[in-house]
Amino acid sequence: MTPGPLLARGEDADVFGIDGARVLRRYRRRAVPEREVAIMRYVHDLGYPVPRVFDVRGTDLVLERVDGPTMLADLRRRPWRMRRHAHLLSRLHRELHGLPPPDFLGGDGAAIVHLDLHPANVMLASGGPVVIDWANAAQGDAPLDVALTAVVLAAAPVEPPLSWLRDQFVRAFLGEFAPAEWRVGLDRALAYRRADGNVSDKEKERLTKLRL
Repeated sequence: MTPGPLLARGEDADVFGIDGARVLRRYRRRAVPEREVAIMRYVHDLGYPVPRVFDVRGTDLVLERVDGPTMLADLRRRPWRMRRHAHLLSRLHRELHGLPPPDFLGGDGAAIVHLDLHPANVMLASGGPVVIDWANAAQGDAPLDVALTAVVLAAAPVEPPLSWLRDQFVRAFLGEFAPAEWRVGLDRALAYRRADGNVSDKEKERLTKLRL
């Protein structure tokens, strides 16, 4: 498939426009992960807000086009919406963790976990939020998923004044949960992030000093 204009560039894939209804997510070094497609289709059928999958061919994944800013971009532009977005992000976690895990995931834990559910992966479309980038999704424990979101945000290497906004958002997000809903997952979240080959040395240094 001949791609249209480049819309976004991620760690693992590039996203191109096709038309007003579809985008092409093209992986650079591997075929489209079957597990990612399966979990997207599964949660979509259960009513969770995720782009519809149209087609899969080799390294190409054709998805429903979602127009609108990411939650991260909206936070930067309108920081006064911080608490509203923290509440929305917590709701997206709770709704996902409340879905029954499918048999094909076959992991430990009682929940579907996204393992990358933070403001950069929530699109604010006109019809409501849409969660993207399901490459890490698995069956696991909800506290790990919540703690991992906080760890990813808190260790992000940003400078003032964005660092102040980031810290306030993390506190507001975690404030939506009881300590038992995330603290038991904190050590595993830190270990998971340290083991990620895409994490920069600067971020790893912050992880060693992190206090949540």
